[in-house]
This record gives sequence, structure tokens and C-alpha cells, in this order.
Amino acid sequence: MAIVIENVVLPYSGLRIPSWRAPDRGLYGVVGPNGSGKSQFFSLLYGGLKVPTGTVSVTARVGCVMQHPEHQLTESSVAEELLWAFGGTKHTDPRWRRRVDQTVARWQLEPIWNQSPWTLSTGQKRRVVLAVYDLLDPEVLLMDEPTEGLDRFWRTNLKNWLISEKSARLILIISHDWTWLLSFIETGFWCERVLDSTAADLGRLWYCHNQPASSPLEELWRELLSRNAPVSFRGWIDSERALQQVVKLWNQVQHRQIP
Repeated sequence: MAIVIENVVLPYSGLRIPSWRAPDRGLYGVVGPNGSGKSQFFSLLYGGLKVPTGTVSVTARVGCVMQHPEHQLTESSVAEELLWAFGGTKHTDPRWRRRVDQTVARWQLEPIWNQSPWTLSTGQKRRVVLAVYDLLDPEVLLMDEPTEGLDRFWRTNLKNWLISEKSARLILIISHDWTWLLSFIETGFWCERVLDSTAADLGRLWYCHNQPASSPLEELWRELLSRNAPVSFRGWIDSERALQQVVKLWNQVQHRQIP
């Protein structure tokens, strides 16, 4: 499996990709400001976007979970949505049926199995699309804002599933949800004017590019980092541990143990 991009400039966003080679497998974030070309980059990888110059070589089965799940739903029921790509050839194979049953159970589709996808909530639609790609088993899985519409329970379930899949395939995730990303992804690619050719520490990208703070805790953590306090780039994402660390630092300051 290989994906190689050389000397490409994307339309509209103007994102330049001088040279980019996909990792073989693993979990990576694709982060950057709105309008920087992240979704266009995904379109390039799955063949939805053609460019007049440069070269794009993709020798892998690529699946993409789009930002808006309704854009990927076409069938009259959840059952048909999950199984349409496979026809009837595998439906009598016991091993195949077990795999389908496991996928239905993982994404809790049984209660909505015969419903029209258009009657579902955004979170339910998201789970249907995730189940489709779980069953399709692509070598490369692209995910554009995959937590949209998911509650805390399903955001955690999605995270755990992605962790379990990282050794089996390459997974690239676009997200502005830094708290969620930093809780389980170590490295990522920065996308702004030029796509970084190598992955960098996602915590350092969060801090160095100074994305707007999403909470008072995050704002405090940035202040501690700027003052060279002994905290980590991703330490603020666990509020309980962050509070303990802040109290410890405060006590040290009070006792003049650090400047």
C-alpha cells in the first residue's frame, strides 16, 4: 500500500503539497485553520478531486467518513445501507454473518435496523456510516470531523475503536476537537498554505499554532507553558489531573521552590 503526492497545488484553498508520502499504518491527526484545505486534501486521496498539475499515486483501498453523514446515505433502510456493497454473495457464509453481527452490535444498529436513514438523528447517521466502513475494512480510513453529532458515550466508543484499529490500517483524522484528538493521538500533520511532509507531535502543534482556547483550563495551561512551568503539552485534557498539577505548582510557588 502506498500513497504518494508530488508537486500538487489544490484549487480554492491554494494548499501546496510539494511532497507527501502516507505512513503505512497508524493514527494521525490532520489539523489546521478553517479553509486551509484539509477536506480538499482528503478529496484528493479518495479520488474526488482532480488537479491539473503534479502527481497523485494511490495504490490502496481508501474509505472516507465525511463531515456530514447524510451525504453518504442512499438506501431505504439501515440494513440495506450496511449491506448494499456486498450484494448477496456472502450473506450465507457463517463467518461473514458473524462479522456482520459483530459490526451491528458494536455500533448498536439493531434497534434502528429497519428504519430509513433519513429518520435518524445526526449521531445515529454517523454510527451507520462508521459501521459501513467498519465492514468494508479499507486499508486507509479518512475521517472528517467524525465526532460531529456524537455524545460523550459514543465519542469515547469511537476513540476506543480507532485505537484498536491503528495497527491494522492507516487512519487520518481531521478535527478541530483538540481535547478529543490529544487524548489518544500522538502525532499529526499541520495544514496551512503548505501541508507538512512529516508528522509532528500533536501537542506541540496545538501549542505552537495557538488555536483559540476552548476552556478556562486550556487557557490556564497555555499560560503555564508560556512561563516554562513543568507541565506537558497535553496535560490539560484530563481535568482532574490538571487540577492536581496546578495545586501542586501553586504550593511549590508558595514555598518558593520554583521562581
